[in-house]
Amino acid sequence: MKVLYIGVFDQNRKSTNTSQLLSLKRAGAQVVGYNYKDKAQELGFVGRDQHLVQLVRDRDFDLVLYSKCNLLSFDVFENIKQQTKTCMWFMDPLQTYDADMREKTKLVDYFCCDKQNVLEAAREINPNSHRVCEGYDEDVDRPVDDVEKRYDVSFIGGLYGERVAKVQAIRRPVKIITNAYAQQHARSVAESRINLNFCTTRGASDRVYKVMAAGGFLLTDDWDGREEHFVDGRDLVIFNDAADLNQKIEYYLNNPDIVDKIRTNGRTAVKPFTRLEWAQQIINLTALR
Repeated sequence: MKVLYIGVFDQNRKSTNTSQLLSLKRAGAQVVGYNYKDKAQELGFVGRDQHLVQLVRDRDFDLVLYSKCNLLSFDVFENIKQQTKTCMWFMDPLQTYDADMREKTKLVDYFCCDKQNVLEAAREINPNSHRVCEGYDEDVDRPVDDVEKRYDVSFIGGLYGERVAKVQAIRRPVKIITNAYAQQHARSVAESRINLNFCTTRGASDRVYKVMAAGGFLLTDDWDGREEHFVDGRDLVIFNDAADLNQKIEYYLNNPDIVDKIRTNGRTAVKPFTRLEWAQQIINLTALR
């Protein structure tokens, strides 16, 4: 399968799209990555759109895969759909599934997303919508050995919205770790006894899978569909509110043997959710017709 993957790419896997592009290649696809943001800086938005449409016309791709692409016009989506099969990949939570994204959902043959509640909304617009777990990069999200536990409790990511109040309600100091990507993300997981996660509109980010794959102990609020794959108290631990969160932080900091069992189970439970599996599902779904 010849695939044009339109997204944002880099050289050091900070961009998830880079990891996904490599996984598509490992899954057997012939993939061309098109950095639509860089190309807009080079050619301008109109020039970029014209260049992209012409590229699809000239190269005879079997599939054009969009990663969100909120800066592409509807005209581009309509034009390319007339030429070849198209699929939109949307990884974000429901609150960002806005009018622009919903309109573009209508303009593709396939829509694939990471969150269950996004899937429910998308199927009302495009029946050919599917849930595909974003997962983790098996090449970089691995346990890092011989690392000192520097933090009792940490959160890897940006602190905004409801997350601020949730962290402020924690009695223990919480280390906020930003700009940790690829191997540095896995190292930050290893440096923490407890890795926190806060879901957005009841959807799990790839942080869940990356933490568990790197052998971290994950303490998180719940998300839709979690019970299908992970067992609370066995693979990870779910908290219900601020009081419960504080109680569980103290309990697990005082019971490292239990923490070790849960994080070991979690690493096993998360193994099916690799980026390679993501790529294979995308290929299989879009090859149906």
